[in-house]
Amino acid sequence: MASKFRVGDLVWAKMKGFPAWPGKVIEPKPEVKRPSNKKPMHFIFFYGSENYAWVFEENTFLYATNKDKFMPASRIPKGFKEAVEAIDEALEAMPTQMKNRQNDLPSIDEELATIFPERPEATKSAHRDYTREPLTGKTKKMKRKRLFKNHERRSPSPVLVDGEEPPVETAADDAETPEGATEQKMPRFAESVESGEMTAKNATARKKNELVKKAIKHATASQSGPSPKKIKLGTPRKSPKKPRMPSVRIPSELTTRKPQKNIIPTPCKIGFLGLGIMGSGMVRNLLKSGHEVTVWNRTIEKCKDFAALGALPGETPCDVVQSCDIIFSSVANPAALKDLVFGNCGVLQGISPGKSFVDMSSVDVETITDINEAITMRNGRFLEAPVFGSKEASEDGQLVVLAAGDRDLYDDCLSCFEAIGRKTYYLGEIGNGARMRLVLSMVLGTVIAGLSEGMALAGKVGLHQEDLLEILSLSSLNCSLFRSKGYAMMENSYNPRALLQNQQKDMRLSLNLGDEVDQPLAVAAAANEMYKKAKARGYGTSDVAAVFRAADI
Repeated sequence: MASKFRVGDLVWAKMKGFPAWPGKVIEPKPEVKRPSNKKPMHFIFFYGSENYAWVFEENTFLYATNKDKFMPASRIPKGFKEAVEAIDEALEAMPTQMKNRQNDLPSIDEELATIFPERPEATKSAHRDYTREPLTGKTKKMKRKRLFKNHERRSPSPVLVDGEEPPVETAADDAETPEGATEQKMPRFAESVESGEMTAKNATARKKNELVKKAIKHATASQSGPSPKKIKLGTPRKSPKKPRMPSVRIPSELTTRKPQKNIIPTPCKIGFLGLGIMGSGMVRNLLKSGHEVTVWNRTIEKCKDFAALGALPGETPCDVVQSCDIIFSSVANPAALKDLVFGNCGVLQGISPGKSFVDMSSVDVETITDINEAITMRNGRFLEAPVFGSKEASEDGQLVVLAAGDRDLYDDCLSCFEAIGRKTYYLGEIGNGARMRLVLSMVLGTVIAGLSEGMALAGKVGLHQEDLLEILSLSSLNCSLFRSKGYAMMENSYNPRALLQNQQKDMRLSLNLGDEVDQPLAVAAAANEMYKKAKARGYGTSDVAAVFRAADI
């Protein structure tokens, strides 16, 4: 089936959940995989946002002829005006022939009618019935073509000797060869392939020999040292000192470059309530990806900091809800969330039909259920989307989002989730997000508590804690969690990346969840006692690695 568009066409491209956006058909980029859907698709570059994506042909329309149709009448999304200006400039810069194509694109039938005016039923040849015709006359021709293609595919790149210039292709080489000439040249072509393969093998062998010689030479030089000296037999030699490991270790995932995300921001206005350790990183990534964000926090100073980055400050949670379409929240515990929603000038007072509320806090199932009922009774939409990850993951946009609830709202939030996380899961009905978050937090808490006891025991029996961490890094237990928390315990450095009091809160809620279904959680209960002890010693606002202070007596 012939495509309606070709590379260079200026179009309107419509993706699910977004308005039609000005774009241009471009050559596909190898790093962007084409979806498995068999429908015709085009690779579109979006003006303004400078992103690109695969778009179905049925959702792609010529720009010039559909401009009046897709121009918004009232509310214009952020960046839309700049995109239209950019595509208009591109349209003006086009040659006259290309401009005419942009204004009207004839169908295949119209083109055939223009080429063959004396054949009004030209398109019927496409549906000709070949079932009654013998195919014996076509077999030899197809075999010759297939054989030629196989040789062409096997042909290696020419190997050049030093000083020799590569052959220049001429127009005669690119021209199509008649079938008769193909049969005569086939033996010579096969000869060139075989000789080319032999030349390539010889060159590869010579290259391997040179690499081996260089490796031997380099190994000899490194063993002898820069200034080799004669050493008498029997002379004792000092063993090299073990290099001291640095006191502060940076996790490997922080030193690796994160892949750049190509995000088309939703036209909806976004509100964000709570600019704590996790919320701050999420808001920064929303702003970086082009979302329009209004923020609120109990301390006004934090709102001023984000206003300098392009966010709009809100006076109360109710004001943020009234001025935005989708409102996110991220607070420390269930009590703070209830106060945010049900308190004076809270979220609930601003909820009306069409408003959407998404909570990303780590709370219990009962709290989430109560808030869902209150929001939906006011004809609002609610989605729970707690996140799993550290402060660094929040800043790098590498959180894991655990969503549950209104599926349509989940689809509307996808661009936001893509900005703040590396993976998003939709877990079904309300409460499943909170359950999954508590289970994950319980596993994390017990692992860190076990590491702290191991570090404390190693110190008590006279072992170097640094050696313990190094051995762990060489085993199947090698992970960034053990490296970062282990060295924090060893150096007594507890700069908060995840607050210990929040971890203890999650452990308590996990144990309550186990009690509801009569699930024994003996290890988690013991770990919870360690967190309670460290919290009682004044480490509640320190990093979760401070649980080591409860084990190191």
